Formats: sequence, structure tokens, C-alpha cells
Amino acid sequence: MQHLIDIAIGAGALLAAAYCLMLSRRLRALTRLDGDVGNAIALLSAQVDALNTALIRAQKASEASVARLSEQTTRADNATRQLELLLASMHGVPASAAPPPVPNVGPSRARVVRKRFSEAVE
Repeated sequence: MQHLIDIAIGAGALLAAAYCLMLSRRLRALTRLDGDVGNAIALLSAQVDALNTALIRAQKASEASVARLSEQTTRADNATRQLELLLASMHGVPASAAPPPVPNVGPSRARVVRKRFSEAVE
């Protein structure tokens, strides 16, 4: 019985050693940049870095746009207040007695110029 347990423990140790060897080979292949997976990981890492920098630039551009838009909104609000004050001050001013006269011009006839086909081609 003792020998059977020793054999089982030895077999388990051999299986564990084989499993560790297999895992170390897989890990070495994964970390190697020569393989397809290593190249893919390096490429994805570079793309993530590029996207991060693009995102940072887009955020800075949007912050600048927000600042300009808020400045323009403030200017528009100030202009609106001034126009409202001008309109309010115009309520006390009497309207002019009569609108300016419009010259009475009769309907004009449309003028049609016709050319012969032979003259138009030349």
C-alpha cells in the first residue's frame, strides 16, 4: 500500500512538472514579439496609446470650443438686453405721420429678343 501511494505521488509530481513546462512554453511564446500573438498585442497597445492621445486632443479642442461658445452666448445676451432697452425707449416716440410716398410706375412690359437660328449658331 505504501508503494502504491509513493507511485501515485510520483505520477502526480511528474504530471505537475509537465503542466508547468507546458505553461512556461506558452508564456514564453506569448511574451515573444516574434509570434503572431505578440505582434497583435504590441499593435493593440500602440493603437490604445494613439487613441488616448487623440482623445486628449479632442477634449482640449472641445474645451476651447465651449469657452468660445460661452463667450459668444454672453455677448449675445448683452446685445439682447441692449436691444430690449432700445425697443422699450421707442414706445414713447410717436410714429411718423405718413410713410414715404411710393412712386407710381405702371406695369412694365417684358421685352423679348428673338434671334434666328442661323444667327445664333454663328
